[in-house]
Amino acid sequence: MTSMKKFLPLIMSACVLFGGGAVEAKKFPPPVLTAEFEQMDFAQLYPTYSWEPIPKTEFYQVQVVKVEAARDKIVRELLNTEAFNRVTDWTPFTEAGEYYWQVRVVDKNHKPLSDWSEKKFFTVTAPVKFAAFGDSITHGGAAYIPAGQLSCQWETYSSVPIKNLARSGDTTQMLLDRFDRDVLPFKPQVLVIMAGINDIRLSADAAAVIKNLEAIRDKCLANDITPVFCTLTSMNPEIIHTRGIPLTDGDWREARERINFWIMHTPYFVDVAPALTDDKGYLRAELTPDGLHPALRGKKIIGEAVAAYLTKNF
Repeated sequence: MTSMKKFLPLIMSACVLFGGGAVEAKKFPPPVLTAEFEQMDFAQLYPTYSWEPIPKTEFYQVQVVKVEAARDKIVRELLNTEAFNRVTDWTPFTEAGEYYWQVRVVDKNHKPLSDWSEKKFFTVTAPVKFAAFGDSITHGGAAYIPAGQLSCQWETYSSVPIKNLARSGDTTQMLLDRFDRDVLPFKPQVLVIMAGINDIRLSADAAAVIKNLEAIRDKCLANDITPVFCTLTSMNPEIIHTRGIPLTDGDWREARERINFWIMHTPYFVDVAPALTDDKGYLRAELTPDGLHPALRGKKIIGEAVAAYLTKNF
């Protein structure tokens, strides 16, 4: 018996190392989180969780927990379906409260290969005074940087705190369809709307886009929300084609001009487009990595212009 006690620590160590005991050694360190929700004035409605990928790993699990008095509740468990270092949560956070998120490495069968990362907290606040409604240009990010980082959101460069209600990929019809679910819970006094680029990129008729924008305006007014429209930024087809982004051969520039003409005849609008447009009518090449999304300098131009307008008028 004495001999057995002497060798027991070695036996337990071997079990841990080779998977034969109750305690299983983790193969990888916990991921380092890179999304910056906790530094934003308001968390995104559709947050993009991101982290530093670990060499020789492929699968990650994201867990989101709502902090409650009685017991914390798991509200999301996601896998990284977009890339090695990110996943966007396509279920909106419309319930006010405090949350935290964490990430761990898993295998293809979702078995943990690391401990959970540190917890990062964010708060869902309602109501808000200002909110922004739109597509990926407002949501933030592109292929080069995840949308949950501060640098790629124009709201970051606004001195006026603005709640981000945007969702990447949206057309004006999609925005109209989710208005009640995604906007009304936050009861904004002012809604900044930038939408239509995905419509005209795929040859939607300008009249149909304007009709949807009119319907969004009417929904705002019916709910005591002041709609503030932003002019559509241009695109750079020469860069878009090299990046493989779909762009139809229709006259998107004429459609954009018609939509912007309508926008600039609404009571409240911000003309953000000229500062981002070159002498050919394209999105300035030095401001975009992919021909569609303004990068940091472009987002800064938008955010500062919107902030100046809101400060002056509201």
